[in-house]
Amino acid sequence: MFRKIRSSRDPGKTVFAELYQQFRPYLTLVRRRTIRLLKTYPKQVFVAMVITLIFSVLYSFGVLRPLAEKEVKVGFMGGRAKNEKPAPTIEDGLSKISSTGNKLRKTIWIRKQVDSVLAKERLDHRDTLFLESKLEELRQLR
Repeated sequence: MFRKIRSSRDPGKTVFAELYQQFRPYLTLVRRRTIRLLKTYPKQVFVAMVITLIFSVLYSFGVLRPLAEKEVKVGFMGGRAKNEKPAPTIEDGLSKISSTGNKLRKTIWIRKQVDSVLAKERLDHRDTLFLESKLEELRQLR
């Protein structure tokens, strides 16, 4: 298990060295063109970098939000427009989670009841009516 693995591989050849060897012509071409571009247009490249940094900082702090988010639709007398929905709040999300949990709990309870009825050897008309009522309850839960 702890035996030393002997290899006749050249230790200077790694995966990255082989990849570099394979793509060397393309990489040197890209490097030469980049250097030529930077030497030809140094001011323009610098200005583009500074502008990119400024927009990056402004965007990260939320100054450049989309215009639709900044606009507030105001109806008559400063109230909301009729077709605008109120903004969702944390309480709305929590109430949806709790109602979904309640529905899931009720579904599991109904399933246990249905399984207990279906475990019988013979079903009569009362069992059929019971199963139909539970099926209707499941439909209403959805």
